[in-house]
Amino acid sequence: MSKRTRAVLGTSAALSLLAGGAWAGIAVAAAPGAKVTAPYAQAAAVINSDGSVNRSKGIAAVTKPSTGNYCVELEDKDLDIKNLVPNATLQRKTFDYDVQISMWPDPTCGSRTDTFLVLTGRPGAFGDAAFSIVIP
Repeated sequence: MSKRTRAVLGTSAALSLLAGGAWAGIAVAAAPGAKVTAPYAQAAAVINSDGSVNRSKGIAAVTKPSTGNYCVELEDKDLDIKNLVPNATLQRKTFDYDVQISMWPDPTCGSRTDTFLVLTGRPGAFGDAAFSIVIP
């Protein structure tokens, strides 16, 4: 088997396991993935639709309490989300999808000042979607 074939099969198996857990309604807690080169950002990440972290800088963890809801915890506990200006962008979705960030501590994420809520979906309905986030 070629290197590429092994990589594709390994990735497919991992994605199948993740999709099975997400489909069963399990909240996914994710540790940060590979490091991001973002010299002027306090934190940044690419987060998959299942809540797993593709790559990150300054992100302690991501949890997915429900469909289209993602709790992003910052590594630096001195950062207060009420004083930050995060920017989120959807990854590869149609124009009818949207992403929003809660700029205050939200009960969905434990009302913590180092964790903010990111919402994705279509108008009137939450939906899982991959996104990237940058906190300058």
